Amino acid sequence: MSSSQKTVYITYCYEIDVPKVNQLMALCSQLLDQQKPEIFYFCIASPGGQIAPGIALHNFLRSLPVKVVMHNIGSVDSIATVIFLAGKERYANPNSSFLFHGIAQSFNEKTSLTVFQFKELLSNIEQDQAKITNIITQYTKITVEELNNLFMQGEAKTPEFALEKGFISEIKPLSIESNATLVSFVAK
Repeated sequence: MSSSQKTVYITYCYEIDVPKVNQLMALCSQLLDQQKPEIFYFCIASPGGQIAPGIALHNFLRSLPVKVVMHNIGSVDSIATVIFLAGKERYANPNSSFLFHGIAQSFNEKTSLTVFQFKELLSNIEQDQAKITNIITQYTKITVEELNNLFMQGEAKTPEFALEKGFISEIKPLSIESNATLVSFVAK
């Protein structure tokens, strides 16, 4: 990365949910207005979270008029892997990991569903799984079959695995440029 390019480093170490995604999108918009950066360099570690806001954040970040770089600084899990793929460049610290698993649906103890509600729920889960599959297979070397196996395994993968599968382009420690702007995302 050229030091002549104006880079804004953004740290994000939270789960993925609607309020945090909305706040992060607002922060990016504010930084675009005020800082006029050429690069958003995300230092990310996330246990994942909700699918819909995760996919929305992926699409939002890919649409930005700046280069988006992602750097896994810990563990990028679940829907956070989809957000991570919004980066045009992607890196991982040597001691980081990526977790892939299938979609789960939680129910309250006394939940009851009609057949139609169950079918609707199943349809939504299958659509979410298809969206995640499409994004991951579009931006990596992971095939649909491999991804389905990863979803069933539900295990953390190494940076070496991520490099081999095109999830990242390099394993390297995070190094923040001395003249860069550093913004830590803090959820409100």
